[in-house]
Amino acid sequence: MRSHTYFTIPVFILLCLELPVGELLICQPIDLLLDSIPSQFCRPDEKPREERQENITYILYDVNPVEGFNLRRDVYIRMAVFVKNLRQDERYRNTKLVLPPFSDLYHWRSRYLDQSHVFWNTFFDLDSMKRYTEVLDMWEFFREIQSQREDSSNEDFAIDEVYKLKHFQEMFENGVFEDKFEKTKCGATEAVQDGFFHYSNLTTKRFSCVNFQGSANLLKDLLEKLKPKKTGRIRTILFLNTEVVLHDFWGNDEFWRARRSMRFNDNLVEKANEFRIENFNATDELDAVQRPERWEDEREYRNAIGGDYLCAHLRRADFLYGRERTTPTLRSASGQIKRAAKILGIDQVFLSSDCSRSELMDLLAYMKRLRVYKYLPPTRSDGLNGLKDGEIAIIDQIICSNARYFIGTYESTFTYRIYEEREILGFNPRTTFNTFCKNEDLTECERNSQWPIVY
Repeated sequence: MRSHTYFTIPVFILLCLELPVGELLICQPIDLLLDSIPSQFCRPDEKPREERQENITYILYDVNPVEGFNLRRDVYIRMAVFVKNLRQDERYRNTKLVLPPFSDLYHWRSRYLDQSHVFWNTFFDLDSMKRYTEVLDMWEFFREIQSQREDSSNEDFAIDEVYKLKHFQEMFENGVFEDKFEKTKCGATEAVQDGFFHYSNLTTKRFSCVNFQGSANLLKDLLEKLKPKKTGRIRTILFLNTEVVLHDFWGNDEFWRARRSMRFNDNLVEKANEFRIENFNATDELDAVQRPERWEDEREYRNAIGGDYLCAHLRRADFLYGRERTTPTLRSASGQIKRAAKILGIDQVFLSSDCSRSELMDLLAYMKRLRVYKYLPPTRSDGLNGLKDGEIAIIDQIICSNARYFIGTYESTFTYRIYEEREILGFNPRTTFNTFCKNEDLTECERNSQWPIVY
């Protein structure tokens, strides 16, 4: 069983040392186990302490631990749209969405790295996301809670309400799917009262299990119907298993506003751009992609060209067993890549794959006439990777998103996120929504759905 981590609320001290070159700050958190605080939050705070607001609601959420990084990104959109709409109600105008840290996800295989409690600022531009709706990284939530508490001597923190969401056993009653929820009895292994997000002293006052089916907007009815009779000035709510919740309006303009706001961390963008220009002589300007400074300034655009390379996302690992019917062999996949490259007149391929080293060698042997590239992270002094697995995955996605042509894997959320990014950048759908077929002759082919961006 995974051990819990203890967080400390009362003290939030940052030691910042300014280096002689540029304005880089080295920041070390003390007495607070937060391992990924971005440097821009480490500068001396010149603003006065925030005045207390009345009736603040913090909505926390989590996802089934087995779910991957890219599914979690989609769940975030569901919750962000929900919170933005909820804030239109005067009673919830001070509602804030707290982002759950990522901890040792299934596909993060680099066990020599500390990949527990990885915060969203590691991967995304929080300032960009905050311009869509009020979101907080978990460490920001801890800081705010400390500033709002009357008594700072107690380091334990109890969430007011925790709702564990579950599917109804019968989802289609009389053949009809209806939005509904009902409180239900928790099983013996479900009524966990503490240790949320692997923080041993993050507990709850009230734990409930709820059968739930419907869109995120239905959560508001749940909050109204199941709320305690008395609530204080600050209300904290945690929804568990929010992958159960559906989008309010999947694929509409609101969905895309939330998605467009999820820009990547500048450091990862810089690393991806360095790779693009060094290997493909590709830049945003030369590739004619849409990338204004602010996502709010993006408009309908279909003139992106992309760099002089093809990107292939070839999922292996568990797909070889869980989706054997649709996952191509290495020979089949390489044949499809070579066919597309020949049609495009391209001899450069960027490969994004979780294949093993031996599989990679086989792929290279099948594609001898093509120049195949793969992103290799910088190494540390001990010779091991210097980036977390999730950071490498995002760099791969950025490079793939800027390719002249993209081929993805059937039913892979990693592929779906690249589809979305290419829609934002302004590529022709014919260069984006492509899927590897089972066989090289394309006779057996399940294809991913297409959904155009909406402004």
